[in-house]
Amino acid sequence: MKTRMMHGNPIRNEGWQMMNELLQGSIVLVDFTYADQKQSKLRPALVVSNSGNNRVSRDVIVMKITSKEPKRWGVSLTNDDLGSGVLDYVSFVQVDAIYSVEKTIIRDVIGIVRPEKMKEIKTEISDLFDLTRVTTGK
Repeated sequence: MKTRMMHGNPIRNEGWQMMNELLQGSIVLVDFTYADQKQSKLRPALVVSNSGNNRVSRDVIVMKITSKEPKRWGVSLTNDDLGSGVLDYVSFVQVDAIYSVEKTIIRDVIGIVRPEKMKEIKTEISDLFDLTRVTTGK
């Protein structure tokens, strides 16, 4: 059996046990399906749902990672921003490209983002959803 590679890392799916250990800030390879539902492509994504939820849920919340700089709502990501793992290119977390994915379509964990970079990403998420604005609801 030939081992498939992406970003210099082997692509593997060790099943449910590995996926139960997903931490917030993990960079994963997701088998995203195209709109036609006939083909798919492995793409990097950042796990943003919290680690406690990730242990018990069948799904995780991710944001796409791309090598193309978004016009807005993007946070740069370099190897200096990683606690472990390697990116082949300077990349960008697309903060407005949010997906709920089943753990079964995650093929590998290829790195983890440092806490200070996650704080920057969370600030951008807060800005996207205008979470800092106080409303009374009246």
